[in-house]
Amino acid sequence: MEEIKDIYNLLPHIFCVWIVLNILGNTIKMTFHVSSKYIVWILLFVSIIINFIFFGVSFESFFIGFIAFSFSVSSYDLVKYFGKIRREK
Repeated sequence: MEEIKDIYNLLPHIFCVWIVLNILGNTIKMTFHVSSKYIVWILLFVSIIINFIFFGVSFESFFIGFIAFSFSVSSYDLVKYFGKIRREK
């Protein structure tokens, strides 16, 4: 039960990293015209590095970094495809 409370306490950190990754991904895409397949790898690397800096090098910090990265990429795709669907109607 204590482990669930620890993960729940990390949710604000996950959301902060998620927002930073969304902003960084959009900035990279607009500024440098990098392909989407490379932006995904850049965001994964940045997310893991941010979590290693704040929580140390451990499996838990790697996992939290991967979760924040997953939220970032999936939310970006959701917004992008939802906008595409709305434009087609």
